[in-house]
Amino acid sequence: YLVSYTWSKSIDNATSIRNLGGDTLFPQNSYCRACERALSSHDTRHRMVTSAIWDLPFGKGRQKSIDNPVANAVAGGWQMSTILTLQTGFPLTVTNSLDTSNVGGFFDRPNATGQDPALPRGQQSPDRFFNTSAYVVNNRGQFGNVGRNTLTSPGIIGWDFSMLKNFNLASEKRYLQLRFEWFNFPNHPNWGNPDANVSSGGFGRITGTRTNMRQMQVGLKLNF
Repeated sequence: YLVSYTWSKSIDNATSIRNLGGDTLFPQNSYCRACERALSSHDTRHRMVTSAIWDLPFGKGRQKSIDNPVANAVAGGWQMSTILTLQTGFPLTVTNSLDTSNVGGFFDRPNATGQDPALPRGQQSPDRFFNTSAYVVNNRGQFGNVGRNTLTSPGIIGWDFSMLKNFNLASEKRYLQLRFEWFNFPNHPNWGNPDANVSSGGFGRITGTRTNMRQMQVGLKLNF
């Protein structure tokens, strides 16, 4: 059984030469790089991963052995394995995508109205993940006062599960393993980034997922 927890904070003024996730490619004001200082687009504040594997206590050589050799072969050699991942979301930037500031680019950001952009967890939905009333288009000829990467996207909840059956081949050093695996076992949707363009008709709306829905596979593995 393993548990891993990471608590971190990453700050920069430009995460990459290519925009990542909800980050922007260019600064709003090219004469003020210091104004871009904020959380990195890959900042992950909390991440916990747990993994466990359990040898089921049935069959030959186990705690609960069965007298019948056929039943021993069928019931023995089974393992259960699971991985649980819990992670907070990534920062993203609210943009305007219009040249309202009239500087020849499309990197404007909106103005803050003073309302809290974060909605209570019970009010968050794919149709309205954050409080869109917290932002308004910036004034003509002026930059917006909303900073870079001030929103946080949805987090990740992942649970993978597998059942394994080992068949010994002549010795315990060589065995055949039959694997039944479920990725995203509970079929939980991990939502992608919401639309962070204040000028968009879908502002605040999520239209996709960050990870795949449930996937199942069967595999056969030879260990030697």
